[in-house]
Formats: sequence, C-alpha cells, structure tokens
Amino acid sequence: MASTNVAYQSVAIKYGILVGVAHIIYFVLMWIFGLLDVIELSFISGLFLVVGITVAISRFKRIRGGTLHYLQGLGIGATVGVVSSAILALFLMIFLSLFRTGYIENLQASALFPESLTKLSLFVITILYGTVPGLLIGFIAMQWFKREDHSTMPGRR
Repeated sequence: MASTNVAYQSVAIKYGILVGVAHIIYFVLMWIFGLLDVIELSFISGLFLVVGITVAISRFKRIRGGTLHYLQGLGIGATVGVVSSAILALFLMIFLSLFRTGYIENLQASALFPESLTKLSLFVITILYGTVPGLLIGFIAMQWFKREDHSTMPGRR
C-alpha cells in the first residue's frame, strides 16, 4: 500500500547520510592506498551522488504510489547533496585536525583549489561542491522521473 504522507525530506536525508558515508569510505580507501595526493580521483565520488539521488527519487516515487511532483524531485537532489557534503565536510575537518594536517597544502598545490585555502573555506567549498551538483543531478533525473510512462511500480504503465 502506498503511503502518501511520507515527506520527501525524510527520504532525502536518509539517502544523503548513505551517500555521505560512501564519500567517507572512499576517502579513507584513497588514504589507505596512498592516493590522496591525486586530487582528481576525489571527484570520482561524484558518482555516489548521482546514484544516491537517482535511487532516492525512485524510492520516493515508489513510496508515493507513482506520484511525484517536479519540485519534490529537485528538493530531493538538493537535500541529498547538502546532507552528504555536510557529512563529508565535517569528516574532513576532523581528518585535517587529527590525522593529516598537511593535506590542505596538497589541495593548495593543485590547480583545483585556491592557494589561500583554509579549513573554513574547504568546509564551505565541500558543501558547495555537493549542493550545486545535487540540484543539477536532481534536475536531470527529473527529466526521466516526471514522465507519465515511467513507473517505479511493477505492472503499471
């Protein structure tokens, strides 16, 4: 039975936490394998955001019995992006303080971050690098999920 009183925020926060944990696991694996100096590899974790948002929108549409408003899908994308990137940003602050204080210099040396990078600016940039793509991914995903012929319910057309 479909539940029509489930808020999109609860689904988005759940998947945002899962994506945030996936970001942290990927970062720790990069650290273990000595790949933190290859800054470009960190952008591969953007795939976690794509998968997380797509699955969250699909799950919400299924919970709601196949009905999904366009702005709810955009909200799911943005919320998953904010939650996951905030979790990653908090982890990075702990990581920089306890384990690898020189990591910020590696980021400054790359062309992807400014030379004046501080912990606070890294925190803000990390959240922005998750939120803006989250909204864009939600927008792109909604081009598929808004269609009448797309159904997440088995046996429905």
